[in-house]
Amino acid sequence: MRYRRFGNTGIRVSEVSLGGAYIRGADPERERENAVEIVRRASDTGINYVDTAPLYGRSEALFGHALEAAKARMHVATKVGFDPEDFDYRRDSVLRSLERSLKRLRISRLFSAQIHQVSEAGWERIMERGGTLEGLREAQKRGLCRHIGITDRAIPLLAKLAASGEFDTLLVFHDYHPCSQKAAEAVLPAAAASGMGIVVATVLAGGLFSDEPRRKAALENLQDPAERARAEAIIGRLRDEPGTVARNAFRYVLADPRVSTVSSGAATAAELSDVARAPEMGPLRWR
Repeated sequence: MRYRRFGNTGIRVSEVSLGGAYIRGADPERERENAVEIVRRASDTGINYVDTAPLYGRSEALFGHALEAAKARMHVATKVGFDPEDFDYRRDSVLRSLERSLKRLRISRLFSAQIHQVSEAGWERIMERGGTLEGLREAQKRGLCRHIGITDRAIPLLAKLAASGEFDTLLVFHDYHPCSQKAAEAVLPAAAASGMGIVVATVLAGGLFSDEPRRKAALENLQDPAERARAEAIIGRLRDEPGTVARNAFRYVLADPRVSTVSSGAATAAELSDVARAPEMGPLRWR
């Protein structure tokens, strides 16, 4: 594993990190065992950062159990939002959410507490008195988290918040992978200028760069023939490189020096092992 500076947070983060959206795996009866296997594999490969959220079902609780069972030391990030469904992104709701998350995760302090999809809150609610930012700052004062962050797709609001200088970490999803550079163009410049640690997630693009069955389904979901043809051509280029298509998608994003880490939403230890080899192969430098 290789490591990069995580913005101005003071740590070096593994180039591949672990996201928790699918950590339970395909078999609900084996979810705890599956989570332990994934976390243990992450630790063995040198991964030191995990990201989860209350929205991801039992992900936080599974991480809490798995981190203890695997005796893994990780920097843990979670999010506020969507839990409960009428979450209002106000100061007190933020604090209550983080307290619940810490209990589920079985830890005393988060590395980063993030706003889950800033578009759900909006600029005014985030920045107003008694709003989301005030709640996150109070969480820092109480020792509930070291850093605070923002997440969303590559939208103007995310770039505006990144440019504000108020946040330490940024997670962008769906909009940076071999078929899309929206985040690279619209959000990363502001985040890098603000010294933020930058996490890029969902680089497999909903299965487009995954295994063959999921890739076929993802291609069929592309309604525009020109877009589908372009995706097929890019997949062909990734196939021509050493390694798997998934691993090469990670290598592609890691070629951007502004990116701190690429998050894997692995559902199995094998899936994680594959993409965790991306750093040792080096960046894939074609655009």
